Amino acid sequence: LLKSGETNMVSYGLYCSARDSRIGTNASPGADLILILRNTGAKWIGTQDVSVEDFSLRDAKGQNVKVWRGDASSSGMAYGSVCVIHLLVADPKAPQPWTLRFKSKPKNMVSVDLTITDIELRK
Repeated sequence: LLKSGETNMVSYGLYCSARDSRIGTNASPGADLILILRNTGAKWIGTQDVSVEDFSLRDAKGQNVKVWRGDASSSGMAYGSVCVIHLLVADPKAPQPWTLRFKSKPKNMVSVDLTITDIELRK
Protein backbone atom coordinates (compact mmCIF):
# COMPACT_ATOMS: atom_id res chain seq x y z
CA LEU A 1 0.00 0.00 0.00
CA LEU A 2 1.45 3.34 -1.09
CA LYS A 3 -1.36 5.64 0.04
CA SER A 4 -4.88 5.48 1.37
CA GLY A 5 -7.50 7.98 2.39
CA GLU A 6 -10.94 9.30 1.67
CA THR A 7 -12.79 12.24 0.18
CA ASN A 8 -16.45 13.17 0.48
CA MET A 9 -17.39 10.60 -2.23
CA VAL A 10 -14.80 7.80 -2.19
CA SER A 11 -12.25 6.06 -0.05
CA TYR A 12 -9.16 4.85 -1.86
CA GLY A 13 -6.09 2.68 -1.69
CA LEU A 14 -3.16 3.11 -4.09
CA TYR A 15 -0.84 0.17 -4.65
CA CYS A 16 2.21 -0.40 -6.84
CA SER A 17 3.57 -3.46 -8.58
CA ALA A 18 6.96 -2.95 -10.26
CA ARG A 19 7.87 -4.69 -13.52
CA ASP A 20 11.57 -5.43 -13.86
CA SER A 21 11.56 -7.18 -17.21
CA ARG A 22 9.47 -8.09 -20.22
CA ILE A 23 9.39 -11.77 -19.34
CA GLY A 24 5.92 -13.13 -20.01
CA THR A 25 4.48 -9.81 -21.15
CA ASN A 26 4.56 -7.36 -24.02
CA ALA A 27 4.73 -4.47 -21.57
CA SER A 28 7.94 -2.55 -21.18
CA PRO A 29 9.63 -2.33 -17.76
CA GLY A 30 7.81 0.16 -15.60
CA ALA A 31 5.40 0.43 -12.72
CA ASP A 32 1.79 -0.61 -12.37
CA LEU A 33 -0.34 1.61 -10.16
CA ILE A 34 -3.49 -0.04 -8.87
CA LEU A 35 -6.13 2.40 -7.62
CA ILE A 36 -8.98 0.90 -5.62
CA LEU A 37 -11.97 3.19 -5.10
CA ARG A 38 -14.93 2.53 -2.81
CA ASN A 39 -18.09 4.59 -3.15
CA THR A 40 -18.75 6.03 0.31
CA GLY A 41 -20.89 9.04 -0.50
CA ALA A 42 -23.28 8.59 -3.41
CA LYS A 43 -26.10 6.31 -4.51
CA TRP A 44 -24.24 5.64 -7.79
CA ILE A 45 -20.92 6.72 -9.37
CA GLY A 46 -20.54 5.92 -13.06
CA THR A 47 -17.08 4.57 -13.89
CA GLN A 48 -17.83 2.97 -17.24
CA ASP A 49 -16.34 5.89 -19.19
CA VAL A 50 -13.16 6.29 -17.12
CA SER A 51 -10.21 6.71 -19.48
CA VAL A 52 -6.55 7.69 -19.30
CA GLU A 53 -7.61 11.31 -19.99
CA ASP A 54 -9.22 11.36 -16.53
CA PHE A 55 -5.80 10.91 -14.90
CA SER A 56 -2.71 13.05 -14.59
CA LEU A 57 0.55 12.06 -12.94
CA ARG A 58 3.16 14.69 -12.11
CA ASP A 59 6.68 14.12 -10.86
CA ALA A 60 8.49 16.02 -8.10
CA LYS A 61 9.44 18.76 -10.60
CA GLY A 62 5.84 19.25 -11.73
CA GLN A 63 6.40 17.54 -15.09
CA ASN A 64 3.75 15.23 -16.54
CA VAL A 65 4.55 11.53 -16.45
CA LYS A 66 2.86 9.46 -19.16
CA VAL A 67 0.37 6.84 -17.98
CA TRP A 68 -1.66 4.28 -19.86
CA ARG A 69 -4.81 2.66 -18.63
CA GLY A 70 -4.92 -1.05 -18.02
CA ASP A 71 -8.08 -2.87 -17.04
CA ALA A 72 -10.85 -1.61 -14.80
CA SER A 73 -13.15 -3.93 -12.89
CA SER A 74 -16.37 -1.96 -12.87
CA SER A 75 -18.92 -0.23 -15.04
CA GLY A 76 -20.15 1.69 -12.04
CA MET A 77 -20.20 1.79 -8.28
CA ALA A 78 -23.32 1.57 -6.18
CA TYR A 79 -22.98 2.84 -2.62
CA GLY A 80 -20.41 0.65 -0.85
CA SER A 81 -19.13 -0.94 -4.08
CA VAL A 82 -15.52 -1.02 -5.29
CA CYS A 83 -13.83 -0.19 -8.60
CA VAL A 84 -10.26 -1.29 -9.41
CA ILE A 85 -8.33 0.84 -11.94
CA HIS A 86 -4.97 -0.26 -13.36
CA LEU A 87 -2.56 2.43 -14.58
CA LEU A 88 0.75 1.76 -16.32
CA VAL A 89 3.49 4.34 -15.58
CA ALA A 90 5.79 4.96 -18.55
CA ASP A 91 8.75 6.29 -16.57
CA PRO A 92 8.95 4.89 -13.04
CA LYS A 93 12.33 6.61 -12.63
CA ALA A 94 10.73 10.07 -12.84
CA PRO A 95 11.68 12.17 -9.79
CA GLN A 96 9.58 11.33 -6.77
CA PRO A 97 7.34 12.04 -4.92
CA TRP A 98 4.56 12.02 -7.50
CA THR A 99 1.06 13.47 -7.51
CA LEU A 100 -1.80 11.54 -9.10
CA ARG A 101 -5.06 13.26 -9.95
CA PHE A 102 -8.26 11.54 -11.01
CA LYS A 103 -11.11 13.74 -12.17
CA SER A 104 -14.14 11.96 -13.58
CA LYS A 105 -16.02 13.29 -16.57
CA PRO A 106 -18.84 15.77 -15.90
CA LYS A 107 -21.38 13.49 -17.61
CA ASN A 108 -21.12 10.93 -14.80
CA MET A 109 -23.95 11.10 -12.27
CA VAL A 110 -21.52 12.13 -9.53
CA SER A 111 -18.18 13.78 -10.20
CA VAL A 112 -15.09 12.49 -8.41
CA ASP A 113 -12.06 14.77 -8.05
CA LEU A 114 -9.29 12.96 -6.19
CA THR A 115 -5.69 14.09 -5.72
CA ILE A 116 -3.13 11.79 -4.11
CA THR A 117 0.12 13.51 -3.17
CA ASP A 118 3.56 12.40 -1.94
CA ILE A 119 3.56 9.08 -3.82
CA GLU A 120 6.89 7.30 -3.52
CA LEU A 121 7.51 3.86 -4.96
CA ARG A 122 9.29 1.45 -2.68
CA LYS A 123 12.98 1.37 -3.37
